[in-house]
Amino acid sequence: MFALCLASSLAAAAEPAPIEWAASAGVRHRTLSEWSDTGTRLLTEKGYLPHVQLSAQLTSPTWPTLAFEAGIAGADLDYRGQTQSGVPLTTTSRHTDVDLGVHWRPFPAAAWGEAWLGLGWLQARRDIASSARAGGLDETSSLVLPGVRWRSPAFAVPHTDNAKFQLEAQWRTSVRHRLEVDYLGVFDNSSLRGGRRSETVLGLSVSSSETWRWSLEWSRSRQSASNPVPLYRAGALVGSVRQPRVKIDDVSLSLTRRF
Repeated sequence: MFALCLASSLAAAAEPAPIEWAASAGVRHRTLSEWSDTGTRLLTEKGYLPHVQLSAQLTSPTWPTLAFEAGIAGADLDYRGQTQSGVPLTTTSRHTDVDLGVHWRPFPAAAWGEAWLGLGWLQARRDIASSARAGGLDETSSLVLPGVRWRSPAFAVPHTDNAKFQLEAQWRTSVRHRLEVDYLGVFDNSSLRGGRRSETVLGLSVSSSETWRWSLEWSRSRQSASNPVPLYRAGALVGSVRQPRVKIDDVSLSLTRRF
């Protein structure tokens, strides 16, 4: 259905619409935690992730219209957790997120704002470093995330000169999630069907010109535990493994230049 909507959007355009490009750079603070079925926190990862994004939007005043986004974020976070036997564990975890998305606005902008339908693909990689107490591992999650987005009209605030403000809200959830785990030779690699992830994003942007814009964004992701799968070493069954319930909370500040 989404593909048909995109096709009708392209067919409805009588002439090629001009494209508005935008490039963003900023930093986000991430807190990731994993939780057991009994509500016990198993680990916490915290730190700052620099990120960049490139976006393009058809600027035709008619409707429907399309927008595209591509972003990447990555850095080392502080890891505080425990081993399987409950011994405290401190190390680092490298996070790398690649996020691609296409958005479709089926209706023209109105006094209440703009409504968009979206489809995203997220690859989230966690490389947990080895330590003297435990071996490391690499996790790679690949998710397909449809969702919706609302963007308010630009508005002014008293005593802020010519600044224009804009609100944005987005929600998306995974319909496909594959998780690949590399134990760096300790066990055979595992392939799991990851738990469902739901993500809510709230943002506020302010601009004093048509070129530059500052944005503050809060993101909340919640992911259910995966189903267990057998764990092997050299082809021999040694147990089972699954990914626990995951919570991710991000706060981002970014600067955007429009072209």
